[in-house]
Amino acid sequence: MKTLRNALFMLGRVAKYTPAFFFWTIVEGLVWGCIHSFTSVLFIKSLFDMIGAGEPFAHVLALVGWMAAFFILAYLFHEWYWQFIEPQARQTLHERMQADLFQKAGSLDLAAYDDPGFYTDFIWAINEADGRAVRVTEDMGKIINRVVSTAVIIGVLLTVDVWIVLAICGGVAFTVFLKLWRTKIQFQRDQEMKPVQRRADYVGRVFYLADYAKEIRLSQVGDVLSRDFDRAAEGLLDSVKRHGKKLFAVGTARSISTSMLFDVGILILLVYKMSAQHSITLGDFAASVSASWKLFWQINNLMDYLANFREHSLYTEKFRTFLSCKATVCDRPGAKTLAPPFRGLELKNVTFAYPNAEKPVIRGLSMTIRPGQKIALVGYNGAGKSTLIKLIMRLYDPTGGTIEINGEPASSFTLASYRGIFGAVFQDYQIFAASIAENVLTDVYTDADENRVLPSLAHSGFSEKLHSLPNGIATQLTKEFDPDGVNLSGGEAQKIAIARVFAKPCDIVILDEPSSALDPISEYELNQTIMSAALDKTVIFISHRLSTTRMADVIYMLENGEIIEQGSHDELMTLNGKYAAMFRMQAEKYNLKEKAEV
Repeated sequence: MKTLRNALFMLGRVAKYTPAFFFWTIVEGLVWGCIHSFTSVLFIKSLFDMIGAGEPFAHVLALVGWMAAFFILAYLFHEWYWQFIEPQARQTLHERMQADLFQKAGSLDLAAYDDPGFYTDFIWAINEADGRAVRVTEDMGKIINRVVSTAVIIGVLLTVDVWIVLAICGGVAFTVFLKLWRTKIQFQRDQEMKPVQRRADYVGRVFYLADYAKEIRLSQVGDVLSRDFDRAAEGLLDSVKRHGKKLFAVGTARSISTSMLFDVGILILLVYKMSAQHSITLGDFAASVSASWKLFWQINNLMDYLANFREHSLYTEKFRTFLSCKATVCDRPGAKTLAPPFRGLELKNVTFAYPNAEKPVIRGLSMTIRPGQKIALVGYNGAGKSTLIKLIMRLYDPTGGTIEINGEPASSFTLASYRGIFGAVFQDYQIFAASIAENVLTDVYTDADENRVLPSLAHSGFSEKLHSLPNGIATQLTKEFDPDGVNLSGGEAQKIAIARVFAKPCDIVILDEPSSALDPISEYELNQTIMSAALDKTVIFISHRLSTTRMADVIYMLENGEIIEQGSHDELMTLNGKYAAMFRMQAEKYNLKEKAEV
């Protein structure tokens, strides 16, 4: 029943997105079902009977002429279907089903990407979905084809001998069993190979992407990756060998049983009936020889296509499972739109642990953020700073405690309106193969947006670079699709990313390591610019360079997911705790560096 449900699900998608393709596939199945039965049985029987009865040549020629005309019309329809209907439908299904997957992926919890199993299934669904939908539909057409053809052929053979039909059906039943067994083995092999193949694909991707080119050439990491690729290749080969033995045994048994039944058994039976019993005519013999093989092929092929639906079901199930995934970080029933102005954000005893993690990343953390404040989060790697930012933005929901905005739980508001108050630049920001303007807006650009884009680039410190580009904000970034595109340095790219928060009308600006790719002078200038441009905004930033944190109104020092110190820079230096120790250590490092340079 699951196989049937999955088949109906996929056929429903096809009928919804490409109804013409669905309709003409059924017609194509009916047309070729008639052709297969007429040519292999009825035409052969009629032709040999006319010859055996001594019919005039003109009558025989007329029969051949009618059959030729039928063929011409059928092949015209065949070419029209495969050259126009099928390619257009395949492209349409690709676009619409991929859009479904992209929309679903964009709506799922960020935690889903922390699960390797989810990621593997996502890649599998993207690679298989639309192609699988086409195959399900075409296999449905083939089943219709085979059913029509089989019904006609069986009807003719029953008039000759019922034992021929029973022998063929028995042989087919055995080969279908072997086919189902083979499908199961193939799926087990594919499932075993997918994670290993993903490792091999990763290595291949690293070697051809420009992002990794310098490191590969200046280090021995290529040897490490080559070793991993060799291991993956060995794993794939081992899987192919082990499953190949089983597939060889099943295939051999299927081939031998088929040959013995039709090359020997049925042919002997027909010769006996015509030469010994004289119970069938020459036309019956000729039609039966052709029809027995055709019937075996049709029924066996029909069972193959039906068995394909079991394979389709296994892949469709992953597609359906992915589409049925529900986000836990989502709009709650009765969620309302967050109305301005922003009056404050408060974390109350917030705790958070990643799924399947042994211990929480954030532990009983509380803080209050007021409008216009400049907040710095500091601490060593693994202290929980970036996770805390994700909780504040509701990319994750706390596993304990609450986050309130304007005095109400954040979950009281729609995700879109809540997240709309934030503008963020993360450490792992991305530059897209699009124009500078589109990269800043992360949206479609129109001339009316120029007054947003240019000031934002100025605030981020990108103006000088912009003036050197002949096409200005229309300049295409990266050379992915445009050979005249511009590849920015790390610092320049980061300024583009930072410009995004100024282009977005938001109340809270979040900067996760905003100056990590900049030199100290550029860092200082950028920080001054950010603070000046965001004078009326709340700013939350993470920085490992504590010289940046001196501008903050409040500094929170995190360790093991807890706030261990808080206050202004001067207050924390007076406290002489871990923040002060960290600051002095960095200051000493910078002083030593300066002396070495002198």
